[in-house]
Amino acid sequence: MKTVYDLGKNIVSLTEIQEYFKIENYSILVELVKTKVMEGALSEVKGSKTNGRVPFLYNKYRVSFVEENLSTLKENINYNFPLNFNREFYLCNLKKYEADKEAIQCLINYLRKIRSRFAVTMSINERSFEIWGQEKFLKDGNGQCILRNLGLSLEDLNVYKTPEPFVYFSCKRGRNQRILIIENKDTWYTIRKLMLQGQQVFLGETVDTIIYGCGKNIEKSLEEYEFTVEEYLLQPLSVLYWGDIDYEGISIYERLKKRYFAKFNIEIFVNAYITMVNLAENRVLPSYSEKQNKNIDVVFLTEMKAYAEKILEIFQMGGYIPQEIVNYNVLSEEE
Repeated sequence: MKTVYDLGKNIVSLTEIQEYFKIENYSILVELVKTKVMEGALSEVKGSKTNGRVPFLYNKYRVSFVEENLSTLKENINYNFPLNFNREFYLCNLKKYEADKEAIQCLINYLRKIRSRFAVTMSINERSFEIWGQEKFLKDGNGQCILRNLGLSLEDLNVYKTPEPFVYFSCKRGRNQRILIIENKDTWYTIRKLMLQGQQVFLGETVDTIIYGCGKNIEKSLEEYEFTVEEYLLQPLSVLYWGDIDYEGISIYERLKKRYFAKFNIEIFVNAYITMVNLAENRVLPSYSEKQNKNIDVVFLTEMKAYAEKILEIFQMGGYIPQEIVNYNVLSEEE
């Protein structure tokens, strides 16, 4: 049964009360609020002024956590929590417990009634739905916060993460793959199209498999690389990266190189970047977004050697080179 304590706030607005209790009829709202004021659960915040309706209500109300209610909550925590639950946080934050009580009870019921199911590993969303009836409660809701408050972790629920799988295409399925990670979708599709036509050498590099990086998404996707790809893609011979020549694209590469150095020997697709710089000569380039983080390292520019100075000049002029400057015609000329 819903109570004003479930809102988990010291002061609530009249709108919050109406929305939480799903009240459309104003007379019913008046009756509810006045009843709660008489019971001592709510008190008017007179400085918030009245709402101008008849009969009037105040725009804000203070939630009164009476001592008996707090005492009951303490007893509930001390006697209802399983031994492996940390009690300290909620004993010190009883109002927060009042707000989280229903979700915590769902977890307690699950543990007591069907604990044997923890022996079976499930995805985060599967376990979340089984416990709370909400598939996103652990991932996007308040679930992980509640677990931390109880001194628990996702590992205690025996779940596995399900990162977004990346899109890849292979023109051959042998081992010792030469892999190219491509930041943008159009370039990925162009090279795939040429691969389907039988081309395998691009700008001087033989490529067996292309992975669609989808911007920053590749940084997380590679965490589960071995669980996403087929066996022949394990332990590739080489991994090249190719993206836009802008602060964001460079940062993605430098973070990938630093984060996955133990798993892959990631290098830039030097010939592709050189081609981009050459094609940009004497062209009006688009301007990069001022919101981009400009704190790049020296890794990319060092690997570009003599071309680093030209790239810095483009940045100083406020421009960038999109990957799409190397189009179908340029890539297909290899043959």
